Amino acid sequence: MILGELAAALGLEAHGDLSHDVLKLAPIERASGTELAFVVNAKFVDALRASKAGAVILPESLAASAPGNYLVSDNPYAAYAKASWILKPATAKTPGIHDSAIIDPSSTIAQSACIGPGVVVGANSSIQEGVIVDAHTVIGCDVSVGQNTHLFARVTLYDNVHLGEACRVQSGAVIGSEGFGYAWTNSGWSQIQQTGGVHIGNRVHVGANTTIDCGAIDATVIADGVILDNQIQIAHNVYIGENTAIAGCVGVAGSTKIGAYCQIGGACNIVGHIVITDKVVINAASLVSRSILEPGRYGSGTPLQPERLWRRSFVNLGKLDDLFKRLRSLERLNKID
Repeated sequence: MILGELAAALGLEAHGDLSHDVLKLAPIERASGTELAFVVNAKFVDALRASKAGAVILPESLAASAPGNYLVSDNPYAAYAKASWILKPATAKTPGIHDSAIIDPSSTIAQSACIGPGVVVGANSSIQEGVIVDAHTVIGCDVSVGQNTHLFARVTLYDNVHLGEACRVQSGAVIGSEGFGYAWTNSGWSQIQQTGGVHIGNRVHVGANTTIDCGAIDATVIADGVILDNQIQIAHNVYIGENTAIAGCVGVAGSTKIGAYCQIGGACNIVGHIVITDKVVINAASLVSRSILEPGRYGSGTPLQPERLWRRSFVNLGKLDDLFKRLRSLERLNKID
């Protein structure tokens, strides 16, 4: 696109040569004369001044440092995200059902849906308008997939899964698998039937190889706007509030309730049957072992150290109990004196 057209599509004020061609995106440090970059704050002002980008999206405060063409935005990162879809739109797919797909006669497929090779759709399921189901995806019985949702190749939706509109589910994701519910008996573990299903709202993104278990009785619920990275485990009867973001390799145990607008860093472990309130940020690799009832930032992971220092800290950690007892003894002696 030319810069003026891109600015109009983004709803931004443009400065410089509005007829300049912008072909694709690139980082500010290596963008060329036909590429669009962005900066968010003064931390990147040196890279901005040295940049050879064809155009840069930036805040008004950095306009004086722009080396050439630029677009002004209150939220450059969000504008850049929108530009990424304008400059590289999703590839259009032809509606229809591939000859190799297996569709139960009791299910309904909208005319504008695209069903790829080897797809299986079970009984009483509904695939709505604009849905894309890529190759070898398996959709169970009593499943609904909302308008304009995209299921990438080899996604599995078990029975009684309900997906909202404009969702994106990446390859290898499994939604609705049996929850980890067992009762101990004299003869060993006895499995509890898991019948609650999964309810997922609108605009939810599920990463590759992420798994979301069905509820035991009530449904596991993922609210509108949630984004889940790759390789996340969401156990049965978890509730995740709207617009919460969870990074890769997080494990959430059963019946935990996570509020809205939370951000959970990668490799966190969250125990079951606790509550995390709205607007909580949890640092990567943290263990959440009890409820968090106040908004804010939390963390429990040990920062990286040189091995020699880490070993010393680890040894000293084992001495804390003894040191505490000695301190209490000294406090008692001082009281006697």
